[in-house]
Amino acid sequence: MARCEVVWNPDEPGPCIQVEITNSLQIIEASRGLGLESPPPVKIRALLDTGASVTVINRTFADHCKLFQTSEGSELRTIGGSVRCAEHAGSISFPGLPLRSFDPIRIVSGDFIKERSYACLIGRDILRYWRTTFDGPGRRILIED
Repeated sequence: MARCEVVWNPDEPGPCIQVEITNSLQIIEASRGLGLESPPPVKIRALLDTGASVTVINRTFADHCKLFQTSEGSELRTIGGSVRCAEHAGSISFPGLPLRSFDPIRIVSGDFIKERSYACLIGRDILRYWRTTFDGPGRRILIED
C-alpha cells in the first residue's frame, strides 16, 4: 500500500497536489497511428475536493493540454450555479507521490468562476480509491492508495 502525506499552504482552500494531465494512452496511440504527435503531459496544481463528483480541469488548461474531447454540452452544478462543460478522455498521474495513475479517466472541463491557485479539482471519482485522513488544524492529509 502506497502512503504519502501532503501539507497544504494556509493560503489555499484545502490540500493541493501536483498532477500531470495528458490524453489517455488509447488516444495517444491512435494519434501516433495517424502520424500525429501528442503534446507532453502538463503539470498543474490540483485541489483534493470531496465535494466534486468528478475530476474537473479548467477549460483553458484542457485546451493547452490538447485533451481529446469526447462530448460537449453537459452541465455541472456548482455552488455558483450551473456551468457548461465538455468531457475528455484523459490520463492523470501524481509526480513525486507514490500514487497510481488513472488511465483512462473522464475529465470534465469548464470555466472556473474566479482565478484560483489550482487548475484542477480531484473529485470523488479518484478519491474513492484512496483512504484519506484529514488533520484540519495541522493542515495535513495522509493518503493511502
